[in-house]
Amino acid sequence: MNKVIVVYDDSLRPCYEIRNIIGDKSFKEVIFKRKSLRERYFETLNKYDFIQNFFELNILRNSSQLIEEIKNLPNKMGVVHIYSEHVIKNDKEFDNIIKKSQYIKQNLIIETEEKSVAIIMFRNTNEYISFLKNSLVSNSLEEALQDLEISKINTDTFINLNNINNFLQYITGGFDARFFNALKGDEYIVTKTSTNKTKIKSEYSFYYLIPDSMKKWFVLPYDYKETDTTASYTMERLHMTDVAIRWVHGAISLLEFERLLKRVFYFIDTRISKQIRKEEYELITNDLYLNKLYKRIEELKKHQKFNIFDNLIKSSTNYKTIDDIILKYKTLYNKFVLEKNHEYISVIGHGDLCFSNMLYDNETSTLKLIDTKGALEETQIWTNPYYDIAKLSHSICGKYDFFNSGMHEIKLNSDLKFELIVDFDNEKYIEIFKKYLEKSGYDYNMIRILEASLFLSMLPLHMDYPQKVFGFLLNAINILEELESV
Repeated sequence: MNKVIVVYDDSLRPCYEIRNIIGDKSFKEVIFKRKSLRERYFETLNKYDFIQNFFELNILRNSSQLIEEIKNLPNKMGVVHIYSEHVIKNDKEFDNIIKKSQYIKQNLIIETEEKSVAIIMFRNTNEYISFLKNSLVSNSLEEALQDLEISKINTDTFINLNNINNFLQYITGGFDARFFNALKGDEYIVTKTSTNKTKIKSEYSFYYLIPDSMKKWFVLPYDYKETDTTASYTMERLHMTDVAIRWVHGAISLLEFERLLKRVFYFIDTRISKQIRKEEYELITNDLYLNKLYKRIEELKKHQKFNIFDNLIKSSTNYKTIDDIILKYKTLYNKFVLEKNHEYISVIGHGDLCFSNMLYDNETSTLKLIDTKGALEETQIWTNPYYDIAKLSHSICGKYDFFNSGMHEIKLNSDLKFELIVDFDNEKYIEIFKKYLEKSGYDYNMIRILEASLFLSMLPLHMDYPQKVFGFLLNAINILEELESV
């Protein structure tokens, strides 16, 4: 049984279709469920005490440098060379493979079912260094390995993400066993299943309740089924990523963003609307932006961690309690919403028009909307006209999707107050957003205060991620203080 070193090779540049999704990033930087692919691999590998050390290869760190680092290591150490474009599909099989690396007596290629090389295991460092030297003067992997005795096995343990179909299926949870109860399918269809039968039925029914003129915006659900415990429906798998994935990877240019918003606001401007009584309008508005918020804050106060949460507000923000923040929200809500004149209308809205629920193809300007709020009867498809736009704003201005991807930090500043940091400059994108708001007759400040209500209302729903919740709170505070100075 030998000690092993692991080399994580991130030198392959993603193919064009994938660069169009993740921008100028490598595979190790791809974010999936709040973690980069590199973090996911290293978290898994850190569990094995026989792994002596980790090294990395990338475009800035080549084989020559790696040779210098490992040339003095004991020759009997094994080497596991991992290609970053491959991710683990089967944890149990990966565990078997990585444990066998301690015992191998021959060099071994482990490839996917599609014949792409996921891992190469070397029985000693000398043969690995020989491979590295060959790779410096070779045009292919086969050429770099030609001087070595090597065997090959085929396995379903890994997925090659440099295949666009695999990438799309992986990034949307299609290969993740934790999501198999929610989404199943292949490259042609997706079936969504849940024990929450009412939710599934309402998502399915929504499509058939809306007017035909609006159906073009939504993915057609069909084949609705119920069992004693679950409900499901099926959809065509569209080979398009949601906008949130590309947004958090910095892959959406200002030009593309302008084209996207042109399409989104076409949806917004052409939503079916109807006149309603002032009393009904105010009832809907108050329920969405006040009553729901008050109810959620009461839920938050009942949470077992609320006292800790509230103490952090007192010690590390400019507010004494959560109630002080809600009071400021109510004051600004009165200023920017209640004191404005409104057209008393209701619209058929999506209900959750954030980037993660938009599928967009830039080349064809195709926009499809998924995961609607749902409806079981015609009265439920109608909503306040500002709600969809507030949801859109909390992706664009509020950087909501960065929180979902774990791409935010909370730091203690020089005043011993918490400061929220999201490393993404959205100012130019906001200016484009403002332009479309003005063109469609919506007030930016009003949209932002409604957006603040969304972040505050979400607090009790995400208490399983306390740092994310406090990030939402700091984000809402930033919005309120920005509006206070207007």
